[in-house]
Amino acid sequence: MRPSRRITQCLLVGAALSALLAGCATAPPQAVAAPTRAVVSGPTNLRMFAEQSRLSGEAIADLVPSTQPGCSAAVGKVGIVVWAAAAGLADHAAGIPVTTETRFDIASVSKQFTATAILMLQRDGLISLSDPISDYVDDLPWWGAEVTLDQLMHHTSRIPDYWVELDDIGIGFTEPADQQVTVDAIRREQALVPGTGFDYSNSNYVLLAEVVGRVSGLPLPEFLAERIFAPLGLDMVLAPTLHAPDIALSYDDDLSLQEAGWTSYGHTGIITTPSELVRWGDQYRTGDIIQDDFDSGAVLQDDGELYAAGMNIQEDGDLAHKGRMGGFISAFTVSADRETVIAVMCNGHLSNRNGISDRLWAIWDPHSAE
Repeated sequence: MRPSRRITQCLLVGAALSALLAGCATAPPQAVAAPTRAVVSGPTNLRMFAEQSRLSGEAIADLVPSTQPGCSAAVGKVGIVVWAAAAGLADHAAGIPVTTETRFDIASVSKQFTATAILMLQRDGLISLSDPISDYVDDLPWWGAEVTLDQLMHHTSRIPDYWVELDDIGIGFTEPADQQVTVDAIRREQALVPGTGFDYSNSNYVLLAEVVGRVSGLPLPEFLAERIFAPLGLDMVLAPTLHAPDIALSYDDDLSLQEAGWTSYGHTGIITTPSELVRWGDQYRTGDIIQDDFDSGAVLQDDGELYAAGMNIQEDGDLAHKGRMGGFISAFTVSADRETVIAVMCNGHLSNRNGISDRLWAIWDPHSAE
């Protein structure tokens, strides 16, 4: 017998299933336009979504213990949130549950937003991806004149990850280190030969954030708010280490709090819910903000995947990225046809993010069984 678990679950596919919403334990995700495309309308699809919702609820119940740090997940179809659920605890000590409205730091899944900001500035004619980073960030070592914005975006700069330098000077994860401290740490790092292969490094996206601020006159958090979040009506904010009653706490393996002191951004730090993230994911289909330049210059990785503008392009055409910052872990996937988007967010190192994401993908992606 499956143990009783507290699960918040919503099925959201328009008025035809409005009765289901009445039983949802929390308010539904932000309202979106009523479904009009065949993929989310019609009795057959509505019945199918109901079955997929049931199976998804079982997946959450199986994989998220009710007495441990929790997880929240959502599924979108052509920009419409069709299912969302949550289980586990947002605050372990206080016993406060995760709900579908609980916010999380999405960690490295944030990178796609920084990359999008850079591409927007290039479309505006203000920068070129072929520009060296030294055009925008002062006092860099020799590699500043050689590393291009393109190499930063695609992780071929060969600049080491900034945490190595912070650790060397005694600034651990819980010690204060803001954007300036982090950029100064990157200035002290010595790159290998730029452009000689893929080497994932958070330093790349910290530097790209500096480019956005220098060129636009707005720090990256403000740029994203004005150019992306507000126009799309997304409830998102770039604010690393933000504390609020609706933001989950972050837990290590032993259930100790993982309270970050690092507040740099560009590589991490967007706070939101899975439902909001899957709404954003529809940009890969519509092309309103994410355009054809998204995968221009994508770089081949050792595992056969390509790295584009802050997202991995898998061999089957799906887009994906995962994140980890402290106890916050996340997974974000967009189907090859760009019609299905799944987001998973958890607040504990031991949370089964991958298991949840894989189960949901098998349930919701129409091509997963092919």
